[in-house]
Amino acid sequence: MSIYGHLIKSISYPLIAKVDGVIDLRKELDVLKRNEYKSKEQIRAIQLEKLKHILTHAYENCDFYRQRFDSVNFSPAEFSSFEQLNKIPPLTKTDLQTNLSTLIASNYPENQIHKDATGGSTGNHTPFYRDNLSLQIKRGYEFRFNNWAGWDIGEKIAFYWPAIQDLAGRHKSWKERLRNQLSDRSLVLFSGNQNEQILEQHYKQLTSFKPTLMRTFPNPLANFAKFLKETGKTNIHIPSIISVGEPLLDSQRVLFEEVLGSKVYNCYVSRECGNMACECGSNPGDLHVNAEMIYIEPLDSVDAQSQQPVKFLLTDLTNHGMPFIRYQIEDLGIFLDHDCGCGRGLPLIRMEAGRASDFLISPFDKSRVSGCSLLHHLIAEGPNVGQIQLIQDKLDHLTIKLVKGENFDDRLLDHFNNVLNNVFKNKMHYTIDYVSEIEREKSNKYFFTKCLISKDE
Repeated sequence: MSIYGHLIKSISYPLIAKVDGVIDLRKELDVLKRNEYKSKEQIRAIQLEKLKHILTHAYENCDFYRQRFDSVNFSPAEFSSFEQLNKIPPLTKTDLQTNLSTLIASNYPENQIHKDATGGSTGNHTPFYRDNLSLQIKRGYEFRFNNWAGWDIGEKIAFYWPAIQDLAGRHKSWKERLRNQLSDRSLVLFSGNQNEQILEQHYKQLTSFKPTLMRTFPNPLANFAKFLKETGKTNIHIPSIISVGEPLLDSQRVLFEEVLGSKVYNCYVSRECGNMACECGSNPGDLHVNAEMIYIEPLDSVDAQSQQPVKFLLTDLTNHGMPFIRYQIEDLGIFLDHDCGCGRGLPLIRMEAGRASDFLISPFDKSRVSGCSLLHHLIAEGPNVGQIQLIQDKLDHLTIKLVKGENFDDRLLDHFNNVLNNVFKNKMHYTIDYVSEIEREKSNKYFFTKCLISKDE
């Protein structure tokens, strides 16, 4: 780390945290570093204690959980083993959509929680809440994974990001820009819309910024890396990359290593629960779980030695504003029972399949439009029309597969029309195909968007 980085970590970073009234994550990171080398039994004990706390809190403060626990004769006061969780029915996305108000903890006032939404792996509009403190705590767990990738507080970090909702207001005022220089030292590049001019600008910004670490979705970065390779721009080096949001392909890992000279770490992240698991660098494909933040269990019983993929259930151990208890996120993975060569006692999983999105091609200027960014506008910030999938079968045409939600109304389609006309400059036509379900790929991945044409068309 440079002298400037050391000064930021030791002086300006903690000072700004104090002024802002937020957690000094240096201390949190030190605790997490000590915890991760504890034995598996010690980490399980930490999880069990936190589970009992969140279960008790949910029962005492959330009408939804009080009714649910009582209906199955589950008592948090008597909770003493992981197996007892099996009595509690999984929390589904439908539960979130239909019981949102009763899931919010009554002891959290409005100014201590904030609303968010996700399209999720099912392509449905799913709103939820977090308490403000949990968001700070979750950032500490994100820092843990960044630290594994060679980054530390005070060093530069880049975000190559297609989720436009995360970029609103970033570094707009002079105060925010100054705070960024003296604390976060981050460069945020929107990757949801890409053409040669934009990619050239990203190249110039990154070569000037020289980040230690980049956090990115793999699909837009793959487009960027291919552009660099094709144009012979080899004077760029990003030491480490953390891939999030989409399945990381082996070919993409090789591409990033070749073109950007990066060591690549695959990370399992959800909008609902944050940074849940990440590679440590010892064995590609094996991800350590942030066990003090999240408890992951299989939907159905499974023998860890069988290495069979199962659906995950998540219990968030930090979000008290709206507890997620046995949340059925629809992601698939494998539970591993071997030890890791890094010596960490944190549990291991391997992602079998997950969400994926393709880029669409704009008929306006043939730029690439991120499926992740587009689906945010259509689903996460839009009305609950139901599950959708966009298939580009011609340069100027989309087929929209739609499974009608319970509150579907033809007037809600005005939102679709407005978004698509805005994104594609009134050049994209579409047809809606109403279906009973949207099938996953053979790999069990769910594609928000699928592009069936080439950019040359």
